[in-house]
Amino acid sequence: MRFARITYAVILSGTAAWCALIVLAPAASSSAAFVAFGGILYAFFSPLCHQIDARSFHLFGGPLAVCGRCSAIYFGFLCGTVAYPFASSLIRGGRPGRMFLLVAVVPMLLDVVLEVTGIHESSNALRAVTGAWFGTLLPFLVIPGAVEGVSQLLTKPNSYSIQSEKGPIDA
Repeated sequence: MRFARITYAVILSGTAAWCALIVLAPAASSSAAFVAFGGILYAFFSPLCHQIDARSFHLFGGPLAVCGRCSAIYFGFLCGTVAYPFASSLIRGGRPGRMFLLVAVVPMLLDVVLEVTGIHESSNALRAVTGAWFGTLLPFLVIPGAVEGVSQLLTKPNSYSIQSEKGPIDA
């Protein structure tokens, strides 16, 4: 239980900080005193996102540090992380199956494929909706796995002994 709460708190804090940095980039760039810091934040996020201005949401007179779809994924992840304890127990919150992953990713994947193939032109609104859907559902896959992984890493096996590893000839 302790590992679950700490793991959740780390994920929530990290996600909130990540989203704050996305918003901080245009906020810093809008101030003459912090424009260099804003540039550092944009440079930090540039390997993760194309940052195309026309596909980005704007705040404080500048684009967010990532495009609209990426912003929606990250902020959706934050919303899903906040909602997670209300929807699933941190202690016995089993991992959802493959169908859950498909339900989360297919709308966004379909939007990307249809746009790349030229079948339809996606809009920022559609990119944001499909990204937010994916981002909001993703914590329900990530958090249980992270809690289980941290728990396994930090707990010692009960029946471990050096002698138990010896074979019948060595015993």
